[in-house]
Amino acid sequence: PTGLGMLVFRDESSAKIGPNTSLTIDEFVYNPGSGSGKIDIGMNSGLVRFYGGQVSKGGVMQVATPHMVLGARGGIIEVLVAAGQTVGILRAGRMTCTINGKRLVITNPGYACTSEDGKLLTGYGGIDTFPILDSIDRIAGTGLPGEPGPGLDVSALCASALGGSLKVCDSTDGALPGVVMEFPDTPTPPVGGGVDKGGCEGEGESCCYYCN
Repeated sequence: PTGLGMLVFRDESSAKIGPNTSLTIDEFVYNPGSGSGKIDIGMNSGLVRFYGGQVSKGGVMQVATPHMVLGARGGIIEVLVAAGQTVGILRAGRMTCTINGKRLVITNPGYACTSEDGKLLTGYGGIDTFPILDSIDRIAGTGLPGEPGPGLDVSALCASALGGSLKVCDSTDGALPGVVMEFPDTPTPPVGGGVDKGGCEGEGESCCYYCN
């Protein structure tokens, strides 16, 4: 939990994990012959950049948080879970955000989705929002096991168009928040599935696109 980590899957998907992140691999299925499969990840807190591999192109790659479900299709997404909210930012490809039967499809890099009181919101979140994920420093723990890691610099996110909707950006002194640290006491089960598999059809679901 104290530094950066990397997960690499057999289908060439990967995840770069920020400090103080809690996630589980709930399911990984991959058919090398067809490139199809399924990746289900539960994420309770922290920051991760997910790189889609073969499964994300021909199957389903989804990340379930306590607030929403995000899907990646052949691209790169960043997911932040902090202060009782989830933020998903698209860096490349396509990202779906699903909550309470409503699905948002984002195709323009830098745009993001978040949750607020059970509703989906979207806006520009930035491309280089989390510089810690681009660090060339040690991809390993930086302290002793069990010790909290460094806080996340959220100043760029809070300065973006989406910042005004984020609890992690709440300020008590009128200034933009800088470094934020969050350590949940007990894990919260992720919400259920619902990732777009190529269309927007489905009973009880609505779908909107946010492409520019």
